[in-house]
Amino acid sequence: MHHVDDPRERLWLKTRFSLVAAFFSLGFVAVGARVYYLQTVESRALQERAAIEWNEEVTRQARRGDILDRNGAELAVSVEVPSIHANPRKIENPELVARSLAPHLKLSFDTLVARLSRDASFVWLERQTNPSAAEAIRELKLSGVHITKEYKRYYPLREIAGQLIGFVGIDGEGLEGLERQLDSTLAGGTYQMRVTRDAQGRAMLLSDAPSFGEFEGHSVRLTIDEKIQRVAEQALAEQVTEFEAKGGWAVAMDVHTGDILALANTPSFDPNRFREHVSADWRLRAVTDTFEPGSVFKPFVLAAALQEQATTLDKSYELENGRMQIGRNFIRDTKRRESLTSAEIMQVSSNIGSYKIAQEIGRDLLYDYIRAFGFGQRTDVALRGEQAGLLRRPDSWAEITFANISFGHGLTTTPLQLAAGTAALANGGMLMKPRIIDAVLNRDGEVVEREEPTLVRRVVSEEAAAQTAWAMSLVTIPGGTGTRAAIPHVTVAGKTGTAQKVNPETRRYDPDLWIAGFMGFAPAEEPDVAVVVFIDEPQKSHYGGKVAGPAFAKITAEALRVRGVLPLAPEDRFQLEEEPPAALDTQVAPPAPEHVVTLPTMRVLDIAEDEVAHGQLPNFQELTLRQAVDRARGVGVVPDISGWGRVVHQDPPAGTPLEEVAHLELALAPGGRHGMLAREPSTGGKDQE
Repeated sequence: MHHVDDPRERLWLKTRFSLVAAFFSLGFVAVGARVYYLQTVESRALQERAAIEWNEEVTRQARRGDILDRNGAELAVSVEVPSIHANPRKIENPELVARSLAPHLKLSFDTLVARLSRDASFVWLERQTNPSAAEAIRELKLSGVHITKEYKRYYPLREIAGQLIGFVGIDGEGLEGLERQLDSTLAGGTYQMRVTRDAQGRAMLLSDAPSFGEFEGHSVRLTIDEKIQRVAEQALAEQVTEFEAKGGWAVAMDVHTGDILALANTPSFDPNRFREHVSADWRLRAVTDTFEPGSVFKPFVLAAALQEQATTLDKSYELENGRMQIGRNFIRDTKRRESLTSAEIMQVSSNIGSYKIAQEIGRDLLYDYIRAFGFGQRTDVALRGEQAGLLRRPDSWAEITFANISFGHGLTTTPLQLAAGTAALANGGMLMKPRIIDAVLNRDGEVVEREEPTLVRRVVSEEAAAQTAWAMSLVTIPGGTGTRAAIPHVTVAGKTGTAQKVNPETRRYDPDLWIAGFMGFAPAEEPDVAVVVFIDEPQKSHYGGKVAGPAFAKITAEALRVRGVLPLAPEDRFQLEEEPPAALDTQVAPPAPEHVVTLPTMRVLDIAEDEVAHGQLPNFQELTLRQAVDRARGVGVVPDISGWGRVVHQDPPAGTPLEEVAHLELALAPGGRHGMLAREPSTGGKDQE
């Protein structure tokens, strides 16, 4: 063993031991001081930081309520989807983690690195991601990367009722349409949960999970019928395409309740992909856009005059041979005629005739009735952006303005307003408030709030409304302007319209810009549904009967089918008296029960007057439906019937040998050839404006 005898070497060893001891002593003192500092001065801050790192107060938005159609079909639902987020403070190598995530997320590698490098405990990487991508990320088991569940809004019917329903943002707030209008009802509340992370970063609840149902939003059931809505949008799209139009609108309404059954726009809009559309595509134009209605407005003028007993359906008016001067201006009809009755004025859409009917009651009364039908004011339907339309007071009307208003120019309206007014004519003169929301439902489907049908006012009597409906029925039969809106085995009361548009640059009526429209209801005798259709700026033709009429027929026929409305039996339809009175009574009698209206009657042929040789097909001209069927059965033939009233055409003609008759077609019209329709050929005429 070696001994250190050198005093200097012993001193050096003692010094080194002293330095080492001093170093360790200072280290222990520093550690102790640090521990003391952390446990006292920094204790609260460290606890809060640990809570942030390992414990979270997680806020979640509850499930948003559904939007349903009147039969419970889902128009908007919320589905649970995965979202990816991260805690950058738990990630040691952002580049490595980003490289693992990049194949499964839409973000670029550089963007992922930037987010994962933030000095934060929470960042979103991708919200509402694809479930397969989320599962692939879960299998990577990346520390600091987590998957949570959120609710995503989904619209199962895609474009159907897109503008009406609207859409929500990524945080679940309503941004457009009913989603925005009803956001407070649909959204529900938020709830919080305390969670901690285990060693692998998995979330564990520190508190009991809340009862999620307590926070869920209410669902809303609409009056819309998705079947009718679907056909309305398809019918509009077909006409817009055929006539190379700018767009179109359609509204279908239950005449008794004011329930909106369809509210359609075209071009269409898919709220699932709202970012691919411009904001103009989101607009519900049937509510937000106004226009001059044109001749579809004429029935409201007739109803007002009938209510005031200022005219009757068979009162005749001189039509100035199709051209009438008012001051320095002229109003014209497309066809020159010497005179027409009130009913015929509706049938062929005479501008001059409508003005003369309006003159019977004067501008002040006409204004009052226009207001009473709901024009110039909002309907107060629960839809954002509804416009009131423009209707100036009568003291500002020049005489030419008065004339223009009588046939639908000089005022503006929305398709919804016009549908409500049309429904009032169909509903015995009673105007109902349009209704889009039927009920608010809780998560169990129980009604917690309901909007009942609301009567606004009675505008005209049941008698005046029924007489107007009869006159409107002439529009869709041979000789009328709206034959393309006819529906087999159903009497359609309607009116065509072709309104010239004002060019926004010149502020004058443009001869190349039109809106073609059709409004009406069916069945005319016992109305169930009212429909209005407008096609904006059609190119190949601009007449309402040709452009909008076919869409009206498709929508109305579907609405009647869906609602189970069957064609009326012949004896329940509008019929003319079979025996003429001693003298023609120009006053229309009040309707009998079930809307049976006694109208001016026409000559009825005695069956013995037109006998043909035995073995030949008889003559059916001018017979009522019952007489025609009886006569056909008498010779062993079952006829195919179209229209109503009296026989105006038969195929094969009278005198055809019975052995050559494979089938018999009979076309009927009110009044027959010698009645109210005899003035015009059965080929029909153009829409008069």
